Amino acid sequence: MRIPAWIEFKQGMVEQVVGKIDETTIILKLAIDHVCKLAVLYPRLTGPADIGDRVLVNTTASSLGLGTGGYHFVVCNLDRPATPFESRGHGMKLKYTPFQVQLLLSEEEESPHHPYYDQPVDFRNKLVYIGELHSMLVPLCACIKYFSGSSVRIAFIMTDHGALPVGFSRNVALLKDKGLLDVTITSGNAFGGDHECVNIYTSLKAALDIEGCQTAVITMGPGILGTGTTYGFSGLELGLYANLIAGLGGNVVYVPRLGFGDSRRRHRGISHHSITVLRDIVQHSLPLVLPLMDAKSRIRIMEQLKENGLLDKHRIIFLDGADVRAALDHYSLRPTTMGRGLDEDPYFFYTLGAASRYGLPKITAL
Repeated sequence: MRIPAWIEFKQGMVEQVVGKIDETTIILKLAIDHVCKLAVLYPRLTGPADIGDRVLVNTTASSLGLGTGGYHFVVCNLDRPATPFESRGHGMKLKYTPFQVQLLLSEEEESPHHPYYDQPVDFRNKLVYIGELHSMLVPLCACIKYFSGSSVRIAFIMTDHGALPVGFSRNVALLKDKGLLDVTITSGNAFGGDHECVNIYTSLKAALDIEGCQTAVITMGPGILGTGTTYGFSGLELGLYANLIAGLGGNVVYVPRLGFGDSRRRHRGISHHSITVLRDIVQHSLPLVLPLMDAKSRIRIMEQLKENGLLDKHRIIFLDGADVRAALDHYSLRPTTMGRGLDEDPYFFYTLGAASRYGLPKITAL
């Protein structure tokens, strides 16, 4: 009996090294029997590859036509010997899979930061932003740096409910290159950050205490999973993190996914994902910072808040977020969300401008 596989593999040959997202993430063009010709190579996982090399690639997502299916992923180079392995610690990520990878965890005994993790996180005078989409990271960091005169240190904590390698994020590479992001921390099975952490609590410890950042931004990596159900989406985890931080006395701002450019009604106004988290998962009263907007849009938002009991549960704060334009222009940034830019879905970006305006006095008062 032939057992069907859960992964599709194909062989291809490297035709071109197209470029790189960062030093750990290379984009290749392949000669391959597949409509998709691009592949991602992680040299630290599989070793290098060059023009003419035969590579084995995972083509599953591309064959399924998923949102993450714009690339294949190189599994191994068939024409080069294995690269030498060098142990640094005993921590593992992607555990008990063919790609389990050994990394030096920030918490473990061999790490110089090991002693810090016996003490609780000090949330005093620090602020944590939580965002549902990875695309929130660029405008939020740009606004914080712009409005503060670049005086604020920002940490990005990437969870493991989206892309796992931080090197896959063009947003992170861009922010690092422009000096708009100071520290990256990869939590759980996410990997490749400046700190590799076991869980969200120790990730916060690394960001706020060890690195001394005044603010941390928590989002998933690129990619969000939805199943067409109320609770079956990957962003639900963020509500649990908001509970943790607020329950420990920390200052946390949950940034809702807000906009009117999506063709799907469930994501217009405040996305049903954000409403579910704020209504059913978050157990504390949080500041819900929203941008100033035209009357029709504001009426829609207020209806959603009232229908879901959020007017009584959370502290609704309206602030002008349009200055996000000035911040993005200053750093020559043109971010998009779900393929839409600032002009196509302005209130998505204005929400991030408003959130940064709200948090800035708390950050710069340190």
